Amino acid sequence: MINRIISLSMAALYFCSGAMACPCSEITVPEAPPTAEGYEEGLKFTETSQYKKQFAAAISSARKFLTDYKKQHPDDTNLAIVSDLDETLLDNRPQFRLHPIRSWDIFDKWIQESKAPVLKPTYDLLEWARTQGYAIFFITGRPEKDRKPTIINLVRDNVSYDALYLREKHGGPPAEEYKTAVRKKIEEMGFKIVLNIGDQYSDLAGGYSLDCEKLPNKMYFIK
Repeated sequence: MINRIISLSMAALYFCSGAMACPCSEITVPEAPPTAEGYEEGLKFTETSQYKKQFAAAISSARKFLTDYKKQHPDDTNLAIVSDLDETLLDNRPQFRLHPIRSWDIFDKWIQESKAPVLKPTYDLLEWARTQGYAIFFITGRPEKDRKPTIINLVRDNVSYDALYLREKHGGPPAEEYKTAVRKKIEEMGFKIVLNIGDQYSDLAGGYSLDCEKLPNKMYFIK
């Protein structure tokens, strides 16, 4: 969630709606976010029934795809799921409510505290998927210097996973380029990425996954 953040509050209606399964080859990162109503409006949206329904629908679609894939390919091995962290698994709203003005320095201090709670629907999906034999890979826009507090946060939240990929440093190439390269690397290691899940189009665009699930996020946009 770190690179090129732009506030927005209405869903990006490009190629897929706020939360739905999308053929990964059809996902493209918009050149710019829709007209924004303000960061605080996006935060308020997360308390609505619409947000919760969209989130639940994406999780349900993901679980069905994973279940169906295992049934149809019982002999496949080295199956994997790629997941974003911030606003996909980790919930940063406690920090956002205290600091309505977006600032990397302020957010980085929050990361050091290692106390972001999980978004339970995603947590439950990933925990279940591990029992079905799926490896879990996290790809985050957080920089490498924040590996330790991020791991501490995941341990505190009892999150199980197989690998955690972070950026070399804050900034750098666009999120789509960085995350696509990591997914390519994972598949070159012999894994088949069955599901890629995230709250940004840049989490999902670029291929290297059979199914993509876009979670709702009207708080900010990452190019």
